[in-house]
Amino acid sequence: MAKDFEHGRDRLPLREVAGQVESYRRQAEELGRMQVGRPLLECPSCGLYEDELADLRFMVCAEDKPGVDTGLRFLPMDGGDTWMCPACHGVVGLQTGSDPFSAT
Repeated sequence: MAKDFEHGRDRLPLREVAGQVESYRRQAEELGRMQVGRPLLECPSCGLYEDELADLRFMVCAEDKPGVDTGLRFLPMDGGDTWMCPACHGVVGLQTGSDPFSAT
């Protein structure tokens, strides 16, 4: 088996899987399930916030009911750098959105 790998025969299935993963990522992004490079949003006015599920879907939760999807979604404005809160209609800029990976 090692000899087959050395000759590259086992690399083709890996490339096919990588291509499928990339295809799924693009489909998820197109469906709004994955927003690569964008931090999760949180409204500074009313506290409504985005969370992401394991299957890459977004949900929007209220502070008083964490983990429960409200069914609301933040609406993109100005090309995606600014968002409108669906609850209070406040403006949420990416700089005011929460980023769980930031070191604050």
